[in-house]
Amino acid sequence: MIEQCFSNPTISGGEKMEVLNLSAEPLGRVLSWLPAQLKAERVVFLPDACPGKSPLPTGTAVLTRQNDWRRFAVSDCGCGMRLLRSSLKESDLTRSNWSSLADILRSNKNGLGDLGGGNHFLDALLAYDEDRVYFLIHTGSRNESGLVDDLVESPFDFDIEFERVVEWARDNRSAIHDSIERVFGSVELVLDMPHNTFEKFEDNSVIIRKGSVRVHPGEQCVIPSHMSGDIVLAEANAKIEETLFSMSHGTGRRVSRSECKPLADGFDFERLRETVMLPEGISNSSLRTEGPYAYRELDECMELVKDYVREIQRFAVVAYMGHL
Repeated sequence: MIEQCFSNPTISGGEKMEVLNLSAEPLGRVLSWLPAQLKAERVVFLPDACPGKSPLPTGTAVLTRQNDWRRFAVSDCGCGMRLLRSSLKESDLTRSNWSSLADILRSNKNGLGDLGGGNHFLDALLAYDEDRVYFLIHTGSRNESGLVDDLVESPFDFDIEFERVVEWARDNRSAIHDSIERVFGSVELVLDMPHNTFEKFEDNSVIIRKGSVRVHPGEQCVIPSHMSGDIVLAEANAKIEETLFSMSHGTGRRVSRSECKPLADGFDFERLRETVMLPEGISNSSLRTEGPYAYRELDECMELVKDYVREIQRFAVVAYMGHL
């Protein structure tokens, strides 16, 4: 059973904090992931909630009025996803042209159009309801994001630099978009949504979104799972207001990167390569922390948010690249 409302005075400095837990994790566990210094009016844990290196756990949205909120808004600022629609058929995808695209992205290292590492990826998708290929780009702001971290004590400078970095991350996805068109021809933008952002309001409150996208009723978002799992295009309904107008950016990690080694040792990567096309130059060892075993399944997460979004379209991953 999902525990949806909870007051925790030890975390919110004696004041009540409302919690909406849409994850499959116990309430006590997800609360333990919050920084002790956080004073929030409302916290939303989404199905992809998991702890990481950033102050806030991934898969959260936080409403707060504390003056020093900016210290919780750092880490991979502006990271997001871009979904593209092509006129290609699956037969138009070959190992050769997929590898050519990977080579172009490798040549962009440390500049615009760099895919980066970690859980960032580029997928080629096949829609279940139409015979055409889509592309999904997930990448962030590279080293640019670190320029924000040292400005948390200078609100004006922080906000300006944060906005610049968010725009840089969008330009980075756009550059990858351009690289795709160099190899595969024109593709159409479906959506581009960052998931590490903040939103300020006139009443001095702010919503910080870490690994969650801003989406209002009638708007769409994309929710991927793992390199061989399905991906959903979803539309929010009126109840999305309860989640601070926020939704998962994915299914989230099932296990930490440090726990992946024994799982990777027993995983059949060669069989994965038979169903999902990988470009030349990506070794099995480079995928150890990103294998399917590391992430939650899509359907179990969609069940947790079924009251807030509905599935519009579903895709299978037919080609993947990451850790270039």
